[in-house]
Amino acid sequence: MERTDIFRIGVIDEELLGFVDSDGIIHRLRWEMSQAVGRVDGAGRVVRNTRHDEREIGSFTPAGRVRSHGLFEGGDLGWVDRDGIVVQAGLILGEEEVGRVVGPAPAAAAAALLLIFLPDVAEAERRGR
Repeated sequence: MERTDIFRIGVIDEELLGFVDSDGIIHRLRWEMSQAVGRVDGAGRVVRNTRHDEREIGSFTPAGRVRSHGLFEGGDLGWVDRDGIVVQAGLILGEEEVGRVVGPAPAAAAAALLLIFLPDVAEAERRGR
């Protein structure tokens, strides 16, 4: 199975958060185990698993632009460059390199990072405070 790995860039090092497999399934890695948390399709849609169903949360272009469908935070979130660096773009904070993807589906993996993994990390940090 071919996969595209998703890394989050930290202050000191980077962390492997998950991957997108060759079937478009988004997997979160935790304690060396993977759990399916969503999927991408050929039309560039990103769908997140929910408790009882799934929900479309955003999209990406073949060129690597990522867009959210969020009610309050909808709009362009960022992109992936040719080297696999994922950049998050915002009106207030500007542009920031937030991750790296490695593999055959960089646009899909960048969308998973920006739409699923980074919001989950931010929510976990809020709960931890």
